[in-house]
Amino acid sequence: MGMRLAMVRGIIGVSLAALVAAGFPLSARAGMITTQAAIDAQGSPQRLADLNRVEATLARADVRARLQALGVNPTDAAARAATLPDTDLARLAKGLDNVPAGGDAGLLELVGFVFLVLLLLDYLDVVHVFTHHKH
Repeated sequence: MGMRLAMVRGIIGVSLAALVAAGFPLSARAGMITTQAAIDAQGSPQRLADLNRVEATLARADVRARLQALGVNPTDAAARAATLPDTDLARLAKGLDNVPAGGDAGLLELVGFVFLVLLLLDYLDVVHVFTHHKH
């Protein structure tokens, strides 16, 4: 029983360390902007919001990996998105909610992950999720 308790404490310790590490803010960069970027900043606030949303999506690691798998350079995709007309950019920004980035089964994967975590915790006697028929 002592070995099992040590393993449970180790797993809980690693989990807590991961949660704490996830809460640290990322560093920000500052620098000079180009003249074209300053001119673009004078554009409509809606275009800027749409462009920021598209660029933030393109900057995500899973999206970048999927673009590279499809043979698209993520930097080129961001540059092309910046040159889109306002109507197309707005349509693209609205459609980001419906487009899967790296696959099409996100909910099923989440349910599977939660099941595996609950199964592991039940096996380690941390929580009792599933009924035991031990007498």
